Amino acid sequence: MKLRKVLIVPKKSTYQIQAVEHKEANFLKLLSEGHSSVTRVKLAHEEHVETLQHLLSSLDQRGIEHLEVVRADLEGRIKGVDMVISVGGDGTFLDASHHVDSLPLLGINSSRSSSFGHFCLASLKNIDKVLDDIESDSIKTIKLLRLELLLNGKVLPDLVLNEVLIAHSNPAATSRFIVHLRGMSEEQKSSGIWVSTPCGSTGSMRSAGGTVLPINDQRYQFIVREACMRPNEKWQLIRGILDRKEEMLFVSQTRTGTLFIDGQHIEHHFGLGDELIIRASEHDLNAYANADVNEIFV
Repeated sequence: MKLRKVLIVPKKSTYQIQAVEHKEANFLKLLSEGHSSVTRVKLAHEEHVETLQHLLSSLDQRGIEHLEVVRADLEGRIKGVDMVISVGGDGTFLDASHHVDSLPLLGINSSRSSSFGHFCLASLKNIDKVLDDIESDSIKTIKLLRLELLLNGKVLPDLVLNEVLIAHSNPAATSRFIVHLRGMSEEQKSSGIWVSTPCGSTGSMRSAGGTVLPINDQRYQFIVREACMRPNEKWQLIRGILDRKEEMLFVSQTRTGTLFIDGQHIEHHFGLGDELIIRASEHDLNAYANADVNEIFV
């Protein structure tokens, strides 16, 4: 693929936000004292800046036009470029994915000391090779399943790449929902319900006891967190793996329920009587990623 124009979506490092922009007094004090809570912050910032600068230089040398929009300033769907490049970690990749329809997305891990970079095919060490391989078609994108949410019949704009948590807005409160799947219906009380794509199966879903799936699998799964069953009560809809053609329906019995999409940044109210349908989206994410990356968790 010949790259003529790309959009770079970089994160802002913690150091840049708190020390440079906001000059947060307590943060600067802890930094000056060498406190353990902030010891890695300056190093991570320096690594991020070095990686971003190297990418910009590589694009200039190739004659590739580039625009730059920090992740917090992204709005709407990205258009008019050949590829989107996230520079940060998995959170930056996730944020960028919410603004991408069919465009290919490449993740660059900009700080190996602070970020795992599960989605990131590139890092400072191999940026040039990855760009060469993309332009020579030596590597291809893989399709990553995303989930679509219909809240009271309206499709929400945010496609789920990792997972959605259906829960009370207060993490200490009990969540109450009616779950419908495969002709079955159950009223449940719990700490919430995870619904995860294969991409998200190595994160919160795995921590909750779910199944790790290959990142390019075409199924998704759900698991109930801390089910509050009475003595001798048994639920059938505690966990399961669904084909991409299947749908789940949730009815809220919680006045202040919330949908948390791919982390803490995207929320939607899911109040008493609201209905939510979760299904696989027709718009898979085209990502330059390692198809075997989830195997290390198996």
